[in-house]
Amino acid sequence: MNYKGITLLCVTMLLLSAIAAFPVSAQAKERDAGILIIYSTLDGKESSQVKMLDLLAGHFTSHVTAKNDLDVEASDFKGKDHVIYYGQTKRKLSKKLVSLISSVKKPVVAIGYNAGQISQFSGLSLARKENVFQVHSRSEKTDVSLESGLNVLSVSGLKGKALYTFKADDGKTHSFIWKTKKANVYIGLTNLLNDNLIVAKQLREAFGEKAGTTLLYLRLEDISPMSDETLLLQAGTYLHKRHVPFILAVIPVYLNPETGDKVYLSDKPKMVKVLKKLQSMGGSIIVHGYTHAYRYSETGEGFEFWDAKADQPITSENAEDPPSILEKEQDFPNEQAYNSYLKPFREKEETYTKQKLTRAIEDLTSSGLYPLAFEAPHYTMSEYGYQIASQYFTSIFGQVQLSGTTWKTSGASPYVTAPSMLHGMTLYPETIGFVDTSKQNPLGDMEEHISQMIDFEGGVAGGFYHPYLGMKYLPELVDEMERIPDSEWLDLKKTKQTVKTDKVEIHTSGDGTIQVKNGVSAIDEFFDHHQQTPLEKALWILSAVVLLFVVMFVSYTFYLRATLKKRIFKERRSLG
Repeated sequence: MNYKGITLLCVTMLLLSAIAAFPVSAQAKERDAGILIIYSTLDGKESSQVKMLDLLAGHFTSHVTAKNDLDVEASDFKGKDHVIYYGQTKRKLSKKLVSLISSVKKPVVAIGYNAGQISQFSGLSLARKENVFQVHSRSEKTDVSLESGLNVLSVSGLKGKALYTFKADDGKTHSFIWKTKKANVYIGLTNLLNDNLIVAKQLREAFGEKAGTTLLYLRLEDISPMSDETLLLQAGTYLHKRHVPFILAVIPVYLNPETGDKVYLSDKPKMVKVLKKLQSMGGSIIVHGYTHAYRYSETGEGFEFWDAKADQPITSENAEDPPSILEKEQDFPNEQAYNSYLKPFREKEETYTKQKLTRAIEDLTSSGLYPLAFEAPHYTMSEYGYQIASQYFTSIFGQVQLSGTTWKTSGASPYVTAPSMLHGMTLYPETIGFVDTSKQNPLGDMEEHISQMIDFEGGVAGGFYHPYLGMKYLPELVDEMERIPDSEWLDLKKTKQTVKTDKVEIHTSGDGTIQVKNGVSAIDEFFDHHQQTPLEKALWILSAVVLLFVVMFVSYTFYLRATLKKRIFKERRSLG
Protein backbone atom coordinates (compact mmCIF):
# COMPACT_ATOMS: atom_id res chain seq x y z
CA MET A 1 0.00 0.00 0.00
CA ASN A 2 1.31 3.46 -0.94
CA TYR A 3 1.10 5.20 2.47
CA LYS A 4 3.08 8.23 1.25
CA GLY A 5 0.64 8.76 -1.61
CA ILE A 6 -2.35 8.53 0.71
CA THR A 7 -0.73 10.94 3.20
CA LEU A 8 0.03 13.44 0.44
CA LEU A 9 -3.55 13.21 -0.84
CA CYS A 10 -4.98 13.86 2.64
CA VAL A 11 -2.72 16.88 3.21
CA THR A 12 -3.67 18.29 -0.19
CA MET A 13 -7.38 17.90 0.53
CA LEU A 14 -6.99 19.63 3.89
CA LEU A 15 -5.15 22.53 2.30
CA LEU A 16 -7.78 22.87 -0.42
CA SER A 17 -10.53 22.80 2.20
CA ALA A 18 -8.79 25.51 4.21
CA ILE A 19 -8.34 27.69 1.13
CA ALA A 20 -11.96 27.20 0.07
CA ALA A 21 -13.23 28.07 3.55
CA PHE A 22 -11.08 31.19 3.92
CA PRO A 23 -13.32 33.63 2.00
CA VAL A 24 -16.38 32.46 3.94
CA SER A 25 -14.57 32.92 7.25
CA ALA A 26 -13.34 36.34 6.23
CA GLN A 27 -16.84 37.32 5.17
CA ALA A 28 -18.29 36.06 8.44
CA LYS A 29 -15.67 38.01 10.38
CA GLU A 30 -16.52 41.16 8.44
CA ARG A 31 -20.20 40.56 9.18
CA ASP A 32 -19.46 40.26 12.90
CA ALA A 33 -17.43 43.47 12.93
CA GLY A 34 -19.27 46.06 15.00
CA ILE A 35 -20.56 49.50 14.04
CA LEU A 36 -20.49 52.41 16.48
CA ILE A 37 -23.12 55.13 15.95
CA ILE A 38 -22.36 58.39 17.76
CA TYR A 39 -25.26 60.83 17.79
CA SER A 40 -25.91 64.42 18.85
CA THR A 41 -29.56 65.08 19.70
CA LEU A 42 -31.20 67.93 21.57
CA ASP A 43 -32.09 65.91 24.67
CA GLY A 44 -29.31 63.34 24.41
CA LYS A 45 -31.83 60.53 23.79
CA GLU A 46 -32.08 58.15 20.83
CA SER A 47 -34.50 59.94 18.54
CA SER A 48 -36.57 58.31 15.81
CA GLN A 49 -33.84 59.41 13.39
CA VAL A 50 -31.17 57.58 15.40
CA LYS A 51 -33.32 54.44 15.51
CA MET A 52 -33.71 54.61 11.73
CA LEU A 53 -29.92 54.81 11.42
CA ASP A 54 -29.75 51.77 13.72
CA LEU A 55 -32.08 49.95 11.31
CA LEU A 56 -29.89 50.85 8.34
CA ALA A 57 -26.62 49.91 10.06
CA GLY A 58 -28.02 46.62 11.39
CA HIS A 59 -27.93 45.20 7.86
CA PHE A 60 -24.14 45.07 7.89
CA THR A 61 -23.61 43.62 11.36
CA SER A 62 -25.56 42.24 14.29
CA HIS A 63 -23.35 44.31 16.62
CA VAL A 64 -24.56 47.92 16.45
CA THR A 65 -23.96 50.27 19.38
CA ALA A 66 -25.55 53.74 19.53
CA LYS A 67 -24.06 56.24 22.01
CA ASN A 68 -24.83 59.84 22.88
CA ASP A 69 -21.83 62.05 22.01
CA LEU A 70 -21.43 63.12 25.66
CA ASP A 71 -21.16 59.52 26.90
CA VAL A 72 -18.65 58.10 24.40
CA GLU A 73 -15.52 56.50 25.87
CA ALA A 74 -12.42 55.05 24.22
CA SER A 75 -13.62 51.55 25.14
CA ASP A 76 -16.69 52.03 22.91
CA PHE A 77 -14.43 51.91 19.84
CA LYS A 78 -13.05 48.46 20.66
CA GLY A 79 -14.33 45.79 18.30
CA LYS A 80 -15.91 48.44 16.06
CA ASP A 81 -14.68 48.37 12.46
CA HIS A 82 -16.88 51.27 11.37
CA VAL A 83 -17.92 54.57 12.94
CA ILE A 84 -20.93 56.68 11.95
CA TYR A 85 -21.39 60.17 13.38
CA TYR A 86 -24.88 61.69 13.17
CA GLY A 87 -25.46 65.33 14.12
CA GLN A 88 -29.20 65.87 14.30
CA THR A 89 -28.69 69.17 16.11
CA LYS A 90 -25.90 71.75 16.05
CA ARG A 91 -23.40 71.36 18.89
CA LYS A 92 -19.80 72.01 19.85
CA LEU A 93 -18.22 68.57 20.12
CA SER A 94 -15.84 67.84 22.96
CA LYS A 95 -12.10 67.70 22.24
CA LYS A 96 -12.08 64.15 23.63
CA LEU A 97 -14.73 62.98 21.15
CA VAL A 98 -13.08 64.75 18.21
CA SER A 99 -9.76 63.12 19.11
CA LEU A 100 -11.32 59.64 19.38
CA ILE A 101 -13.09 59.88 16.01
CA SER A 102 -10.06 61.43 14.33
CA SER A 103 -7.93 58.46 15.41
CA VAL A 104 -10.19 55.95 13.63
CA LYS A 105 -8.16 54.29 10.86
CA LYS A 106 -10.99 53.12 8.63
CA PRO A 107 -13.18 55.57 6.67
CA VAL A 108 -15.78 57.40 8.76
CA VAL A 109 -19.34 58.23 7.70
CA ALA A 110 -20.72 61.56 8.95
CA ILE A 111 -24.32 62.72 8.60
CA GLY A 112 -25.90 66.12 9.34
CA TYR A 113 -24.37 68.89 11.45
CA ASN A 114 -21.02 69.27 13.29
CA ALA A 115 -18.96 67.01 10.98
CA GLY A 116 -16.61 69.87 10.09
CA GLN A 117 -15.16 69.68 13.62
CA ILE A 118 -13.80 66.17 12.90
CA SER A 119 -10.39 65.97 11.19
CA GLN A 120 -11.64 63.58 8.49
CA PHE A 121 -13.96 66.37 7.29
CA SER A 122 -11.74 69.36 8.00
CA GLY A 123 -12.73 72.38 5.89
CA LEU A 124 -16.36 71.23 5.49
CA SER A 125 -18.76 74.11 5.01
CA LEU A 126 -22.54 73.70 5.02
CA ALA A 127 -25.12 76.01 3.50
CA ARG A 128 -28.74 76.37 4.61
CA LYS A 129 -31.28 73.60 4.26
CA GLU A 130 -33.10 73.29 1.00
CA ASN A 131 -36.12 71.13 0.19
CA VAL A 132 -35.54 69.37 -3.13
CA PHE A 133 -37.67 66.92 -5.14
CA GLN A 134 -35.04 65.71 -7.58
CA VAL A 135 -31.39 64.81 -7.07
CA HIS A 136 -28.68 63.53 -9.39
CA SER A 137 -26.38 60.58 -8.69
CA ARG A 138 -23.06 61.32 -10.40
CA SER A 139 -21.70 57.83 -9.83
CA GLU A 140 -24.79 56.20 -11.35
CA LYS A 141 -25.39 59.08 -13.82
CA THR A 142 -29.11 59.12 -13.06
CA ASP A 143 -31.73 61.53 -11.75
CA VAL A 144 -33.79 60.44 -8.76
CA SER A 145 -37.28 61.87 -8.16
CA LEU A 146 -38.37 62.18 -4.53
CA GLU A 147 -42.09 61.94 -3.79
CA SER A 148 -42.10 63.79 -0.46
CA GLY A 149 -39.04 65.94 -0.98
CA LEU A 150 -35.75 65.91 0.85
CA ASN A 151 -34.19 68.47 3.18
CA VAL A 152 -30.54 68.69 2.17
CA LEU A 153 -27.47 70.62 3.30
CA SER A 154 -25.21 71.68 0.44
CA VAL A 155 -21.53 70.81 0.89
CA SER A 156 -18.37 72.73 0.05
CA GLY A 157 -14.75 72.89 1.18
CA LEU A 158 -13.91 69.17 0.98
CA LYS A 159 -11.40 67.51 -1.33
CA GLY A 160 -12.59 64.49 -3.26
CA LYS A 161 -15.72 64.05 -5.35
CA ALA A 162 -19.43 64.77 -5.14
CA LEU A 163 -21.68 61.71 -5.14
CA TYR A 164 -25.09 63.40 -5.17
CA THR A 165 -26.07 66.86 -6.40
CA PHE A 166 -29.20 68.98 -6.77
CA LYS A 167 -30.21 72.16 -8.54
CA ALA A 168 -31.10 75.05 -6.25
CA ASP A 169 -33.68 77.75 -6.93
CA ASP A 170 -30.90 79.93 -8.34
CA GLY A 171 -30.33 77.33 -11.07
CA LYS A 172 -26.87 76.40 -9.78
CA THR A 173 -25.81 72.82 -9.07
CA HIS A 174 -24.80 71.99 -5.49
CA SER A 175 -23.60 68.76 -3.88
CA PHE A 176 -24.93 67.29 -0.62
CA ILE A 177 -23.15 63.92 -0.45
CA TRP A 178 -19.36 63.90 -0.73
CA LYS A 179 -16.60 61.32 -0.67
CA THR A 180 -13.15 62.52 0.41
CA LYS A 181 -9.85 61.37 -1.05
CA LYS A 182 -9.41 59.03 1.93
CA ALA A 183 -12.87 57.47 1.33
CA ASN A 184 -14.63 59.22 4.24
CA VAL A 185 -18.25 59.96 3.33
CA TYR A 186 -20.30 62.99 4.31
CA ILE A 187 -24.09 62.96 3.90
CA GLY A 188 -25.83 66.33 4.06
CA LEU A 189 -29.14 65.16 5.57
CA THR A 190 -30.69 65.78 8.97
CA ASN A 191 -33.99 63.88 8.57
CA LEU A 192 -33.41 60.16 7.99
CA LEU A 193 -37.05 59.07 8.01
CA ASN A 194 -37.80 60.14 4.44
CA ASP A 195 -36.13 58.50 1.43
CA ASN A 196 -33.61 56.51 3.45
CA LEU A 197 -32.74 54.58 0.28
CA ILE A 198 -30.04 57.16 -0.48
CA VAL A 199 -28.43 56.75 2.95
CA ALA A 200 -28.67 52.95 2.65
CA LYS A 201 -26.89 53.09 -0.70
CA GLN A 202 -24.07 55.21 0.71
CA LEU A 203 -23.59 52.94 3.72
CA ARG A 204 -23.46 49.94 1.41
CA GLU A 205 -20.77 51.61 -0.70
CA ALA A 206 -18.84 52.85 2.34
CA PHE A 207 -18.80 49.37 3.90
CA GLY A 208 -17.83 47.69 0.63
CA GLU A 209 -20.99 45.63 0.06
CA LYS A 210 -22.18 44.95 -3.47
CA ALA A 211 -25.88 44.80 -4.26
CA GLY A 212 -27.04 41.19 -4.41
CA THR A 213 -30.35 39.49 -5.20
CA THR A 214 -33.57 41.31 -4.29
CA LEU A 215 -35.69 39.32 -1.83
CA LEU A 216 -39.45 39.19 -2.51
CA TYR A 217 -42.15 38.25 -0.02
CA LEU A 218 -45.92 38.49 0.14
CA ARG A 219 -48.01 38.13 3.29
CA LEU A 220 -51.65 37.03 3.29
CA GLU A 221 -52.71 39.37 6.08
CA ASP A 222 -55.08 39.44 9.07
CA ILE A 223 -56.17 35.79 8.95
CA SER A 224 -58.42 35.11 11.96
CA PRO A 225 -60.96 32.39 12.91
CA MET A 226 -63.67 34.55 11.31
CA SER A 227 -61.90 35.01 7.96
CA ASP A 228 -63.40 33.56 4.77
CA GLU A 229 -61.56 30.25 4.39
CA THR A 230 -62.74 29.84 0.78
CA LEU A 231 -61.13 33.11 -0.34
CA LEU A 232 -58.02 32.33 1.72
CA LEU A 233 -57.64 28.90 0.10
CA GLN A 234 -58.17 30.44 -3.33
CA ALA A 235 -55.40 33.00 -2.79
CA GLY A 236 -52.96 30.49 -1.31
CA THR A 237 -53.63 27.92 -4.03
CA TYR A 238 -53.00 30.52 -6.72
CA LEU A 239 -49.65 31.51 -5.16
CA HIS A 240 -48.71 27.82 -4.89
CA LYS A 241 -49.42 27.30 -8.58
CA ARG A 242 -47.27 30.33 -9.36
CA HIS A 243 -44.44 28.71 -7.31
CA VAL A 244 -44.57 31.59 -4.82
CA PRO A 245 -43.78 30.64 -1.19
CA PHE A 246 -46.02 32.90 0.90
CA ILE A 247 -46.49 34.14 4.46
CA LEU A 248 -49.69 33.52 6.44
CA ALA A 249 -50.12 36.21 9.13
CA VAL A 250 -52.46 34.46 11.57
CA ILE A 251 -54.42 35.83 14.55
CA PRO A 252 -55.45 32.79 16.67
CA VAL A 253 -58.41 34.44 18.44
CA TYR A 254 -61.22 36.63 17.14
CA LEU A 255 -62.56 39.15 19.66
CA ASN A 256 -66.16 40.31 19.30
CA PRO A 257 -66.03 44.08 20.02
CA GLU A 258 -69.67 44.26 21.13
CA THR A 259 -69.84 41.34 23.55
CA GLY A 260 -66.19 40.67 24.36
CA ASP A 261 -66.71 37.01 23.42
CA LYS A 262 -63.80 35.14 21.85
CA VAL A 263 -63.77 32.71 18.93
CA TYR A 264 -60.74 30.40 18.88
CA LEU A 265 -59.19 28.69 15.89
CA SER A 266 -60.03 25.37 17.52
CA ASP A 267 -63.70 26.40 17.23
CA LYS A 268 -63.28 26.60 13.45
CA PRO A 269 -62.04 23.17 12.23
CA LYS A 270 -62.64 24.12 8.59
CA MET A 271 -60.31 27.13 8.91
CA VAL A 272 -57.68 25.00 10.67
CA LYS A 273 -57.89 22.44 7.85
CA VAL A 274 -57.38 25.17 5.21
CA LEU A 275 -54.42 26.68 7.07
CA LYS A 276 -52.78 23.26 7.48
CA LYS A 277 -53.26 22.60 3.78
CA LEU A 278 -51.72 25.96 2.86
CA GLN A 279 -48.86 25.31 5.27
CA SER A 280 -48.11 22.10 3.36
CA MET A 281 -48.35 24.00 0.03
CA GLY A 282 -45.54 26.43 0.81
CA GLY A 283 -47.16 28.79 3.29
CA SER A 284 -45.23 29.82 6.39
CA ILE A 285 -47.24 30.77 9.48
CA ILE A 286 -46.29 33.86 11.48
CA VAL A 287 -47.92 35.16 14.69
CA HIS A 288 -49.84 38.38 14.03
CA GLY A 289 -50.75 39.00 17.65
CA TYR A 290 -53.11 36.91 19.76
CA THR A 291 -56.33 38.89 19.23
CA HIS A 292 -55.00 41.87 17.20
CA ALA A 293 -57.17 43.95 19.52
CA TYR A 294 -56.91 45.96 22.73
CA ARG A 295 -59.82 46.08 25.13
CA TYR A 296 -62.97 45.76 22.99
CA SER A 297 -61.71 46.87 19.60
CA GLU A 298 -62.37 44.49 16.70
CA THR A 299 -59.80 41.88 15.75
CA GLY A 300 -57.71 43.11 12.82
CA GLU A 301 -58.65 46.74 13.46
CA GLY A 302 -57.45 47.33 17.01
CA PHE A 303 -53.98 47.49 18.47
CA GLU A 304 -52.67 44.92 20.93
CA PHE A 305 -49.19 45.76 22.24
CA TRP A 306 -49.62 49.55 22.43
CA ASP A 307 -52.38 51.62 24.04
CA ALA A 308 -53.35 53.69 20.98
CA LYS A 309 -56.07 55.66 22.76
CA ALA A 310 -53.66 56.95 25.41
CA ASP A 311 -50.75 56.70 22.92
CA GLN A 312 -48.45 55.02 25.40
CA PRO A 313 -47.12 51.55 26.28
CA ILE A 314 -49.38 48.94 27.90
CA THR A 315 -49.84 49.75 31.61
CA SER A 316 -52.01 46.90 32.89
CA GLU A 317 -51.89 43.10 32.88
CA ASN A 318 -55.54 42.88 31.80
CA ALA A 319 -56.67 44.74 28.68
CA GLU A 320 -60.10 45.36 30.27
CA ASP A 321 -58.61 47.45 33.10
CA PRO A 322 -58.65 51.23 32.66
CA PRO A 323 -55.22 52.58 31.67
CA SER A 324 -52.91 54.49 33.98
CA ILE A 325 -51.86 57.64 32.14
CA LEU A 326 -48.08 57.77 32.32
CA GLU A 327 -46.32 60.92 33.46
CA LYS A 328 -43.64 62.51 31.27
CA GLU A 329 -39.91 62.19 31.89
CA GLN A 330 -39.55 65.96 32.23
CA ASP A 331 -41.77 65.79 35.34
CA PHE A 332 -39.00 63.94 37.23
CA PRO A 333 -35.75 65.34 38.67
CA ASN A 334 -33.55 62.81 36.83
CA GLU A 335 -33.56 59.72 34.63
CA GLN A 336 -33.11 57.36 37.57
CA ALA A 337 -36.24 58.67 39.28
CA TYR A 338 -38.20 58.32 36.05
CA ASN A 339 -37.04 54.72 35.54
CA SER A 340 -38.03 53.88 39.11
CA TYR A 341 -41.48 55.27 38.40
CA LEU A 342 -41.78 53.21 35.20
CA LYS A 343 -40.63 49.92 36.77
CA PRO A 344 -44.04 48.62 37.99
CA PHE A 345 -45.67 49.55 34.68
CA ARG A 346 -42.98 47.71 32.74
CA GLU A 347 -43.55 44.65 34.91
CA LYS A 348 -47.24 44.75 33.97
CA GLU A 349 -46.38 45.24 30.29
CA GLU A 350 -44.03 42.26 30.50
CA THR A 351 -46.67 40.02 32.08
CA TYR A 352 -49.27 41.08 29.52
CA THR A 353 -46.95 40.68 26.51
CA LYS A 354 -45.57 37.31 27.59
CA GLN A 355 -49.05 35.95 28.19
CA LYS A 356 -50.24 37.06 24.74
CA LEU A 357 -47.22 35.73 22.85
CA THR A 358 -47.19 32.44 24.77
CA ARG A 359 -50.86 31.77 24.11
CA ALA A 360 -50.57 32.72 20.43
CA ILE A 361 -47.67 30.32 19.82
CA GLU A 362 -49.15 27.46 21.85
CA ASP A 363 -52.67 27.79 20.41
CA LEU A 364 -51.34 27.65 16.86
CA THR A 365 -48.98 24.76 17.62
CA SER A 366 -51.76 22.73 19.25
CA SER A 367 -53.74 23.10 16.01
CA GLY A 368 -50.85 21.74 13.92
CA LEU A 369 -49.85 25.22 12.73
CA TYR A 370 -46.20 26.07 13.35
CA PRO A 371 -45.35 29.80 13.54
CA LEU A 372 -41.86 30.77 12.39
CA ALA A 373 -41.82 34.52 13.11
CA PHE A 374 -43.77 37.49 14.52
CA GLU A 375 -45.58 40.55 13.17
CA ALA A 376 -46.76 43.16 15.66
CA PRO A 377 -50.34 44.36 15.02
CA HIS A 378 -50.19 47.75 13.27
CA TYR A 379 -46.38 47.55 13.75
CA THR A 380 -46.77 49.10 17.20
CA MET A 381 -44.78 48.07 20.24
CA SER A 382 -42.48 49.71 22.75
CA GLU A 383 -38.78 48.90 22.57
CA TYR A 384 -39.21 46.99 25.82
CA GLY A 385 -41.94 45.04 24.04
CA TYR A 386 -39.46 44.16 21.27
CA GLN A 387 -37.01 43.00 23.91
CA ILE A 388 -39.68 40.69 25.36
CA ALA A 389 -40.64 39.42 21.89
CA SER A 390 -37.00 38.55 21.19
CA GLN A 391 -37.26 35.88 23.92
CA TYR A 392 -39.87 34.10 21.76
CA PHE A 393 -38.88 34.81 18.14
CA THR A 394 -35.71 35.20 16.10
CA SER A 395 -37.42 37.16 13.31
CA ILE A 396 -40.05 39.86 12.88
CA PHE A 397 -41.92 41.08 9.79
CA GLY A 398 -43.21 44.47 8.70
CA GLN A 399 -42.13 47.84 10.04
CA VAL A 400 -41.05 48.86 13.53
CA GLN A 401 -42.14 51.61 15.88
CA LEU A 402 -39.34 54.18 16.09
CA SER A 403 -40.64 56.26 18.99
CA GLY A 404 -41.13 55.49 22.65
CA THR A 405 -43.78 58.18 23.02
CA THR A 406 -46.09 57.70 20.02
CA TRP A 407 -47.15 54.91 17.67
CA LYS A 408 -47.39 57.36 14.76
CA THR A 409 -43.69 57.13 13.89
CA SER A 410 -42.65 53.87 12.26
CA GLY A 411 -40.33 52.78 9.50
CA ALA A 412 -38.27 50.04 7.93
CA SER A 413 -34.93 49.56 6.23
CA PRO A 414 -34.84 48.64 2.53
CA TYR A 415 -33.00 45.41 3.31
CA VAL A 416 -32.90 42.63 5.91
CA THR A 417 -31.46 43.96 9.15
CA ALA A 418 -30.74 43.06 12.79
CA PRO A 419 -30.60 46.42 14.63
CA SER A 420 -29.81 46.79 18.30
CA MET A 421 -33.34 48.05 19.03
CA LEU A 422 -34.74 44.59 18.17
CA HIS A 423 -32.45 42.84 20.67
CA GLY A 424 -31.31 40.05 18.36
CA MET A 425 -34.38 39.69 16.14
CA THR A 426 -33.96 39.94 12.35
CA LEU A 427 -36.35 42.27 10.53
CA TYR A 428 -37.82 41.28 7.17
CA PRO A 429 -39.02 44.77 6.21
CA GLU A 430 -42.24 45.72 4.50
CA THR A 431 -41.20 48.13 1.75
CA ILE A 432 -43.93 48.11 -0.91
CA GLY A 433 -47.11 48.39 1.18
CA PHE A 434 -50.46 46.82 0.33
CA VAL A 435 -53.36 46.90 -2.12
CA ASP A 436 -55.37 49.97 -1.03
CA THR A 437 -58.91 49.75 -2.43
CA SER A 438 -59.78 53.19 -1.04
CA LYS A 439 -57.71 54.72 -3.85
CA GLN A 440 -58.62 55.09 -7.49
CA ASN A 441 -55.67 52.90 -8.46
CA PRO A 442 -55.40 50.32 -5.62
CA LEU A 443 -52.04 49.07 -6.92
CA GLY A 444 -50.60 52.52 -7.65
CA ASP A 445 -48.54 53.01 -4.49
CA MET A 446 -47.22 49.46 -4.66
CA GLU A 447 -46.12 49.91 -8.27
CA GLU A 448 -44.24 53.07 -7.34
CA HIS A 449 -42.51 51.40 -4.40
CA ILE A 450 -41.62 48.40 -6.57
CA SER A 451 -39.96 50.79 -9.03
CA GLN A 452 -37.93 52.25 -6.14
CA MET A 453 -36.76 48.76 -5.15
CA ILE A 454 -35.75 48.10 -8.77
CA ASP A 455 -33.53 51.19 -8.62
CA PHE A 456 -32.16 50.27 -5.19
CA GLU A 457 -31.11 46.71 -6.13
CA GLY A 458 -30.43 43.94 -3.66
CA GLY A 459 -32.98 44.96 -1.06
CA VAL A 460 -36.31 43.52 0.07
CA ALA A 461 -39.58 44.06 -1.82
CA GLY A 462 -42.03 42.95 0.86
CA GLY A 463 -45.76 43.65 1.02
CA PHE A 464 -49.10 42.18 2.02
CA TYR A 465 -52.48 41.28 0.55
CA HIS A 466 -55.85 40.85 2.25
CA PRO A 467 -57.47 37.56 1.13
CA TYR A 468 -60.97 39.06 1.48
CA LEU A 469 -60.23 41.04 -1.72
CA GLY A 470 -60.50 37.79 -3.66
CA MET A 471 -58.49 37.32 -6.84
CA LYS A 472 -59.15 40.72 -8.40
CA TYR A 473 -55.68 42.20 -7.75
CA LEU A 474 -53.48 39.25 -6.75
CA PRO A 475 -52.27 38.07 -10.22
CA GLU A 476 -51.32 41.60 -11.24
CA LEU A 477 -49.51 42.18 -7.94
CA VAL A 478 -47.42 39.01 -8.37
CA ASP A 479 -46.61 40.05 -11.96
CA GLU A 480 -45.47 43.48 -10.75
CA MET A 481 -43.24 42.01 -8.04
CA GLU A 482 -41.69 39.50 -10.42
CA ARG A 483 -40.66 42.24 -12.85
CA ILE A 484 -37.89 43.15 -10.38
CA PRO A 485 -34.72 41.82 -12.05
CA ASP A 486 -32.37 39.44 -10.22
CA SER A 487 -34.93 38.62 -7.54
CA GLU A 488 -36.08 35.54 -5.65
CA TRP A 489 -39.00 34.71 -3.36
CA LEU A 490 -38.38 34.27 0.34
CA ASP A 491 -39.17 30.79 1.63
CA LEU A 492 -39.15 31.26 5.40
CA LYS A 493 -38.91 27.51 5.95
CA LYS A 494 -35.55 27.57 4.18
CA THR A 495 -34.09 30.07 6.65
CA LYS A 496 -32.92 29.39 10.19
CA GLN A 497 -35.65 30.32 12.67
CA THR A 498 -36.51 29.54 16.29
CA VAL A 499 -39.83 30.14 18.03
CA LYS A 500 -40.24 29.01 21.62
CA THR A 501 -42.19 29.20 24.85
CA ASP A 502 -41.66 27.22 28.06
CA LYS A 503 -43.66 24.32 26.54
CA VAL A 504 -43.09 24.67 22.78
CA GLU A 505 -39.99 24.76 20.57
CA ILE A 506 -40.13 25.23 16.80
CA HIS A 507 -36.94 25.16 14.71
CA THR A 508 -36.03 25.42 11.06
CA SER A 509 -32.49 24.60 10.02
CA GLY A 510 -32.70 25.96 6.48
CA ASP A 511 -33.57 22.77 4.58
CA GLY A 512 -37.32 23.42 4.36
CA THR A 513 -38.33 21.16 7.27
CA ILE A 514 -39.81 22.20 10.62
CA GLN A 515 -38.91 20.47 13.89
CA VAL A 516 -41.50 20.80 16.66
CA LYS A 517 -41.46 19.93 20.37
CA ASN A 518 -44.92 20.42 21.85
CA GLY A 519 -45.43 19.99 25.57
CA VAL A 520 -48.90 21.59 25.72
CA SER A 521 -51.52 19.19 27.12
CA ALA A 522 -55.26 19.24 26.50
CA ILE A 523 -55.72 20.46 30.07
CA ASP A 524 -53.36 23.38 29.45
CA GLU A 525 -55.37 24.28 26.34
CA PHE A 526 -58.64 24.14 28.22
CA PHE A 527 -57.40 26.40 30.99
CA ASP A 528 -55.84 28.86 28.53
CA HIS A 529 -59.13 29.14 26.67
CA HIS A 530 -61.45 29.37 29.65
CA GLN A 531 -59.49 31.16 32.37
CA GLN A 532 -59.48 34.86 31.82
CA THR A 533 -59.08 36.44 35.25
CA PRO A 534 -57.34 35.63 38.57
CA LEU A 535 -60.78 35.17 40.17
CA GLU A 536 -61.76 32.60 37.55
CA LYS A 537 -58.43 30.82 38.06
CA ALA A 538 -59.12 30.65 41.79
CA LEU A 539 -62.64 29.29 41.16
CA TRP A 540 -61.30 26.59 38.82
CA ILE A 541 -58.70 25.55 41.41
CA LEU A 542 -61.38 25.51 44.12
CA SER A 543 -63.64 23.41 41.87
CA ALA A 544 -60.81 20.95 41.25
CA VAL A 545 -60.15 20.64 45.00
CA VAL A 546 -63.86 20.08 45.73
CA LEU A 547 -64.05 17.48 42.94
CA LEU A 548 -61.02 15.70 44.40
CA PHE A 549 -62.66 15.54 47.84
CA VAL A 550 -65.90 14.26 46.30
CA VAL A 551 -64.01 11.50 44.48
CA MET A 552 -62.17 10.60 47.69
CA PHE A 553 -65.43 10.59 49.66
CA VAL A 554 -67.21 8.35 47.12
CA SER A 555 -64.21 6.03 46.94
CA TYR A 556 -64.06 5.79 50.74
CA THR A 557 -67.82 5.11 50.90
CA PHE A 558 -67.48 2.22 48.44
CA TYR A 559 -64.49 0.96 50.42
CA LEU A 560 -66.48 0.97 53.66
CA ARG A 561 -69.43 -0.81 52.00
CA ALA A 562 -67.14 -3.45 50.53
CA THR A 563 -65.44 -3.95 53.91
CA LEU A 564 -68.79 -4.20 55.67
CA LYS A 565 -70.10 -6.81 53.17
CA LYS A 566 -66.93 -8.86 53.59
CA ARG A 567 -67.26 -8.83 57.40
CA ILE A 568 -70.94 -9.79 57.30
CA PHE A 569 -70.11 -12.68 54.93
CA LYS A 570 -67.39 -13.95 57.30
CA GLU A 571 -69.76 -13.73 60.28
CA ARG A 572 -72.46 -15.76 58.48
CA ARG A 573 -69.97 -18.46 57.52
CA SER A 574 -68.67 -18.72 61.08
CA LEU A 575 -72.24 -19.14 62.40
CA GLY A 576 -72.81 -21.98 59.96
